[in-house]
Amino acid sequence: MGLYICICGIMLKILSLHDFDSPSFDDPAVVGLIGRTVHYCRYENLQDELQPFSRFVREYPEASIAPDSLTTRETARTICADDLFLPVHDSIFKKIASIWREKGMAEAICLAASANPEEVTKVVHWIATRLKKALDLMDKGLYQIETLPTSGSGSVADVVHTRDWDAALIRYLSWHPHCSRLAVVTRDDRIRIFSQGVPVVPVLRHSAQKSVCCISWRPLAGRELAVACQTGVLVWTIELSAASNSLSHAVLLKQRNHVPVTSVTWHPQGDFLVSCSPADTNMIIWDTSKKQGIPLKRVGGGGLCFTRWSSSGSQLFTASCRNIFRVWNTGMATMWHTDKWTVPNGRVAAACFGPNLTLLFATTEDSATIFALPLQDNIFDVKKASLDNTVAVPLIDLTKVNFSSDDDYITVGGRVVAMEWDPTGKYLAILFQDSPLIALIQTKVGNMSRVVDIKPCCLVKGFPGEVPSCMNFYQKHNNQSPVVCLTIAWSSGRIQHFPIVEKECVPNMNVTGSLLSHSFSMRHDSYNFNLSTTYA
Repeated sequence: MGLYICICGIMLKILSLHDFDSPSFDDPAVVGLIGRTVHYCRYENLQDELQPFSRFVREYPEASIAPDSLTTRETARTICADDLFLPVHDSIFKKIASIWREKGMAEAICLAASANPEEVTKVVHWIATRLKKALDLMDKGLYQIETLPTSGSGSVADVVHTRDWDAALIRYLSWHPHCSRLAVVTRDDRIRIFSQGVPVVPVLRHSAQKSVCCISWRPLAGRELAVACQTGVLVWTIELSAASNSLSHAVLLKQRNHVPVTSVTWHPQGDFLVSCSPADTNMIIWDTSKKQGIPLKRVGGGGLCFTRWSSSGSQLFTASCRNIFRVWNTGMATMWHTDKWTVPNGRVAAACFGPNLTLLFATTEDSATIFALPLQDNIFDVKKASLDNTVAVPLIDLTKVNFSSDDDYITVGGRVVAMEWDPTGKYLAILFQDSPLIALIQTKVGNMSRVVDIKPCCLVKGFPGEVPSCMNFYQKHNNQSPVVCLTIAWSSGRIQHFPIVEKECVPNMNVTGSLLSHSFSMRHDSYNFNLSTTYA
C-alpha cells in the first residue's frame, strides 16, 4: 500500500522506485521505449539499421567522443571578437572617462586601480586602489564567498548538473531549441557542434574557455551559444562550414567578483542572458549586444548555483548554495517580483519547468524527494494566494532501491544530479549520483498547473562499465510527433539518442508520512528591473 496525496480532489500516489520493473542484468543496453516495450541492443549491433529503434533516430546527428581525441594543451587560439579590429591607443584618462560614461563610476575606478601608477599618477592610483577595495568589500557583503572549495560540498563539481564533473569525459551537452544541432562540452574544455547533414564538426576553443560548466543556445538565433566558465561568460557566434570555421568568434563577458560562472540561461525569446556563480550573491542579467550586465542582489542563501526559465519566460527560478531558492515573476510590463522559499534540509539539487508553469525540484537531502510547485499567476499576489496554491507537494520518493539477481544487484535512487523534463511535460528523466541507471517517468500536467498523473516508464542502463554523465531532451517543435528523444552522454564517451515512442509507427524523417510534513516558507519581495538602466 503506497502513500497518497490529494491534489485538487484527485488522489495521487507518491511514486516510489519500488514501482519500477527490475532492470536487465545482461550485457545489452536499453536503447529505446517503443510502444511501452523496452528495447535492448548489444554494442556490436548498435549500427544495425534493422534494429527496431534505428528508424526513430535517423534524423539526429551521430555523435561520440573518443577518449584519445581529447587534448591537454591549446594547439591553436581561436580569434576573439575584440581581436578582429586594430586597437585605438587613447590616453589612460580618456579611457577612464569613456568607461565612466559607458559603464559607471565603479568600473572607472577599477580601470584606474589596474593601470600603471606612472600613467595615472601615484596619487590617483593610490586613491583608486583604496576605493576599489571598499567597493569589493561592499559587493561581497556578509554572504560573499572568498574562495570556493576545490572538492566536496560547495565546490563547482558539487553544484553542476554533471555526474563526476571533474573526471567526466563529456561535461555537458545541449540541443539547439529550433534545429537538430547538438553542442557537446568535453573535459579538455572544447565544444564540438554536431549538426544533422553537416559532415564537418566545428570545435570551439578559446584561451578563456576553462572549466566549462554549462552551455546554452540562444533562442531565435541559429548560431549563438553562451558558455559558463572559470573566467566569466563567453558568447560564441559560430560558423559551421569548413571554410569559415576559423571565423567563429567569442565575446567574453565579465563582472567583478562574478566567477566562476556555473550556469547560463537565455530568456526563451533570446532577449537577454542570465548568469550566476556560487561565489556571488548577485544574479547578472546581460545585454549581450552592449556587453553590459545588471546585477540583481538578494541577501540570504549565499551564492547561486543555477537558474531556470519557464517556457513562457514569465518565471525565473534561482537556486542558492544554501536552503533558499527564489522564483521571479519576470513580466516585462511590470516590476519584477520574487518569492523566497526555503527547503527543510540541504539545498535544491535540480529543478525544471514543465507546461502550465509547473515547477519540479529535488533537494540534496537524504533520502531525496521530488516536489511539485504549481506557479499560478496569483502566487505573486499574497492577498489572493491560497494555502493550496503555495505549498510544494511531494511527488516521487527517491530512496535507494536495490534490484538483485542471483549474486548481483543494481542500485537506483539517492541524491539527484540532474533532472530533465521534455517540453510537452510527458516524460521526466532523473540522473543520480550513485546509480548507473536513469529513471524515466511518465507525467501528466493538468490545466491548473498541477501534476495529475505519474507512472514509472523504465530504468535506462548502458553497457557494462558505463554510467550516465549528463543528458538533455531534444526540443522538437512539432508536439504532435509521436517520438520524444532523450540524449544521454555516457562515461565511455558514447552519446545515445534514446527514442520514446508512444505508438508503434514509422516517424517522419517506500515513503513515510514525514514527507507530507515538510514545511516551506515564502516571503514576497519586489525589484524594479529596467534593462536599459546601467548600475555601477
